[in-house]
Amino acid sequence: MVPLLSPPPTAARRQPRRRVSTWRDLGAMRVYSESERRRQSQLIEEGDRLKDLLGSLRSAATDRAEYEAHDVTDDEAALQADAAETRLVAVEAALDRIEAGEYGLCRACGSAIAEERLDAVSATDMCRACV
Repeated sequence: MVPLLSPPPTAARRQPRRRVSTWRDLGAMRVYSESERRRQSQLIEEGDRLKDLLGSLRSAATDRAEYEAHDVTDDEAALQADAAETRLVAVEAALDRIEAGEYGLCRACGSAIAEERLDAVSATDMCRACV
């Protein structure tokens, strides 16, 4: 006799899908998806620009270090590199939230972040009230 296999008792259950009740809801979902795709492409472009900037700042710092003594411009380049790296981390985190379906939700309170805020600061993870 072949034993019957059953799923383990801790198996994850599927969450019910949210039903769209009106055409208005369907339209709002379509607009959000388009704005999310637009922001995603903007974030990808910004990430690429930041990576290029970091590469050029690091190579310029290395070249200068080989030929010159430490000076103020090296400190400025280091500050620019730190700022670019911090922004790049925020951009990559926003892209991860898009992939996870969590983009546009405040990490502190869980409410939706206003479209205007996302337009102004696309990598934000907090709503205006929680900042």
